[in-house]
Amino acid sequence: MSPRYFGESAGSKADVIPPAQRAPVPEKPEINSWTLDALKQLEWKRFELLCVGYYEAMGFVVKTVPHGPDGGIDATLYKAGLDVPVAVVQCKAWSKPVKVEQVRALAGVMHEHKVRRGVFWSLSGYVGRPVKESADRAGIQLLDGAGIVERICALDQYKQATLLKQAFRGDYRTPTCAACGIKMVERKGSAGAFWGCQNYPGCKVRLSRNV
Repeated sequence: MSPRYFGESAGSKADVIPPAQRAPVPEKPEINSWTLDALKQLEWKRFELLCVGYYEAMGFVVKTVPHGPDGGIDATLYKAGLDVPVAVVQCKAWSKPVKVEQVRALAGVMHEHKVRRGVFWSLSGYVGRPVKESADRAGIQLLDGAGIVERICALDQYKQATLLKQAFRGDYRTPTCAACGIKMVERKGSAGAFWGCQNYPGCKVRLSRNV
C-alpha cells in the first residue's frame, strides 16, 4: 500500500535541494546477496515490486494497482487459468513495526472481496500480541523482514539472482510518489527536509524522511 503521506499546507514554501547537496544515488546495484540490510535499502514502491516479483517467481499470476489508491491491497494472487483470487497481499516498508489496526484493515478487505487468505509483508515486523491473534483469526500470514529474506532465499539460485537484479537496478532508494508513480525530489521546508512530488504544485503529496 501507499506510504504515509500528507499534503502541504496552503501557501507553504519549499525549495528543491540542489543535486550537489543530495545524498548520492547508486547507478549500479551495490547489493550482491539477499539480507535484511539489503531489504532496508529499498524505497517503498520497489519493496512492493519485489513482493510482486516473488509471487510471480512462485508461479502465481499477480495483479496490482500501478499507482494511486489501492483499496488496501498491494497484490492480488491468482492461480494460472483461474479468475478467482487465492490470496491478497499488503506491504509496508515502514521503519516502525505494523500495529493491529493495519492487520485488521487487511482482514476487512479480505472479507469484502471474499478472499480467505491474506499475507502481510512488514519490513520492520509487528508490535503487540493482538496482531498475531487478529492475523490467525482472519487467515493472514505475517512475514517480517527476516521472514521475507528466508522465503526469497528458498527460491532456486536463478530466481534469486533475477529478483536481486530487478530490485536493485537503477535508483532503488529515492521514494516514489504514491499518487503520480514518479520519483520524488528532496525538498527543504521550514520544518526541515522532506520528499516532495516533482509535479508540485499540481501534486502536493509529500513524504517524511523518517518513514
